[in-house]
Amino acid sequence: MTELKVLILDDNNLTARAIANVAEFIGLSAKVTSDFQGFLDILHEWKPHYLIVDLIMPDMDGVEVLGELGRMQVDAQLIITSGAGQQLLHAAARSAGAHGLNVLGILPKPFNPKAFRDLINAETTSNADNAFGQQLRAENQANTLNVSELEQAINNHEIYLVYQPKVSCISGSLTGFEALARWHHPEKGFISPEKFIPLAEQNGLIDDLTLQVFEKALGFMKQIQNAKSSLRSYNRGLLLSVNISAASLKNLGLFKKIETLCETNQIKPDQLILELTETAAMDDPVMSLDLLTRLRLRGFRLSIDDFGTGFSSMLALVRMPFSEVKVDKTFVMTSADSRESRLVIKAIIELAHSLNMQVAAEGIEDNMALELLRKMGCDQAQGYFIGRPMLPEAFIEWTKKSYQHIDLQRLKHLHGLGLLDTEPEHRYDRLTKLCARVFNVDISLISFIDENRQWIKSSLGFSQRQTERSVAFCNQTIAQEDIFVVPDTLLDRQYVNNIMVTSAPYVRFYAGCPIHARSGEKLGALCLKHSKPREFSESDKVLLKQLTEMVEQEIEYNPLLDEDKLTGLLNRDAFERRAQQLLTIFVPLKKNITMYYFDLNNYKRIIHAHGISAGDEAIIHFSRLLSETFTDTELVARLVDDEFVVLCVGDPVANSLKNLADAVHYYNSTVSPHLNIEYTVGIASSHSMVNIDLQSLYMYADTDLHEHKSI
Repeated sequence: MTELKVLILDDNNLTARAIANVAEFIGLSAKVTSDFQGFLDILHEWKPHYLIVDLIMPDMDGVEVLGELGRMQVDAQLIITSGAGQQLLHAAARSAGAHGLNVLGILPKPFNPKAFRDLINAETTSNADNAFGQQLRAENQANTLNVSELEQAINNHEIYLVYQPKVSCISGSLTGFEALARWHHPEKGFISPEKFIPLAEQNGLIDDLTLQVFEKALGFMKQIQNAKSSLRSYNRGLLLSVNISAASLKNLGLFKKIETLCETNQIKPDQLILELTETAAMDDPVMSLDLLTRLRLRGFRLSIDDFGTGFSSMLALVRMPFSEVKVDKTFVMTSADSRESRLVIKAIIELAHSLNMQVAAEGIEDNMALELLRKMGCDQAQGYFIGRPMLPEAFIEWTKKSYQHIDLQRLKHLHGLGLLDTEPEHRYDRLTKLCARVFNVDISLISFIDENRQWIKSSLGFSQRQTERSVAFCNQTIAQEDIFVVPDTLLDRQYVNNIMVTSAPYVRFYAGCPIHARSGEKLGALCLKHSKPREFSESDKVLLKQLTEMVEQEIEYNPLLDEDKLTGLLNRDAFERRAQQLLTIFVPLKKNITMYYFDLNNYKRIIHAHGISAGDEAIIHFSRLLSETFTDTELVARLVDDEFVVLCVGDPVANSLKNLADAVHYYNSTVSPHLNIEYTVGIASSHSMVNIDLQSLYMYADTDLHEHKSI
């Protein structure tokens, strides 16, 4: 292999020699100079692979040096060094990138040998061919590339595709992949896309190239989507990302051809993400807005790539109909050391989410960066740490191993939670009952996916406690990052012959939302099933997701801490936590919320006359009667001593108070008169309130209770 060379420009001879010594120790050939003109002479004659430039020089500052190197179109790998601080180093690195230089990294002073070795090792091992010198020479040769060679390559289908995975930051599951064009010239070797894409744009070849990329990428997507394997369900929800050139935005015919290709390959437009740089979107903003709006109306997803690198970013994001934002990799790759980069990433995530857009980050090169993005709320991640761009066969193999690893981690976490093979619990049952009622479906389930089975923790309308994993709709749901919907099972080839469809319960409609553990693993699903086909609106999806979050919170709660020890009902803290969640979800939907506030009138008299144990007995029996009467109600709790509360979503259960009165009357007939239960109830309904919050419900119900007591 060709000897790699490093040229160091630094006026501090001691530091320069130290860097040179480390470079030579790891097998590089090194030269040192403190004179810019001498530096240029060596650069021309010696042609080094690496340049190390100090920002602070006596005759010419480093920024001027970087500008000059940019004008010269130097393609060596650049390392910027200085003792001026991280912020200045990162600013200089961004400046160098803006000049078109290949910035390998920064090297703060005092000089750290390990940091330098890590930079060099990371660069040399990241090369897909593991032959940096060969690739560099090929790229140099590509400078002499002519248009006819590229045209011939396109006509002969020599441009091939590699695929780089995108995963969920939360669960690590594969969410999609980006198709990237590559070219290996028969004589000049590997030609970088940075070389041949601009050449195609400048010579009217980009639309032909783009169409060819879509032909191959959509064919590959159809292949993995239809694969007859256990991974088919996981591949079903994947999204394909393809880059679109600014030069193509004027060609509406190209996008009509892409739409036709989608139909041919049975790929829906909403399974495609068209990626555009902000420069492309803002070149002609009026024309771009028209075309991009048309594409969104046809169902295509749109991503703004390299976000944050230009002044027009904010305007493009707000005005254009994008569905995804890709954080530029320069911010991601410097996030560990640069506070400024972290602030930019956080701001982009918050802005995008406020506009209801997904956020993807590229350039993930280590777990530290992935963890940082996860904590910031980033949705998807892409980079060498996750997976390199791969040929189709390698991508499929990577996918299999990735799913197997994720499923093993998921099962390990699920088994550790102790949810499987357990008795029904009211805290889960109240949520399945609520789901069945608000969505008006036959069946509602909370299920967890074990290795070979679906375990049903709670259900309404379905008596089985477990089914085979292979036939469970929820097995498909845990492969998704979002709500999974089958509007009509008889029109879906994956489910038309499913035993749950062809026999009882004859499922025609399904909607499910993945249930996540706090650490991100998908445990199972909250799902809805119905015997008739139906549509599921965006507002329905939001509601199902909010209710799933309540299931996730129940998993995290410790029921022993939430129970009133005497009665087994919810205690005050547990009630108020859940009540606030229900109000947050249902008040905006204008669902009626009803609170019943109960007080045992004779509790203190029983204690004074017959002791605490007799008072406890009355409390226990009244609690039982409440639970038996309000069986389909969301929350039943003991607030304190002789005060109880019931909270209902939707219209109050008919005759519930009369049924409770009858039950109490019957109980009183079976015990001594001095142990009879006497109670008063106050009622508050959100329909009669202007400001609806928990404290207001308490106040109105308490006022009503005392008015009844005074009668």
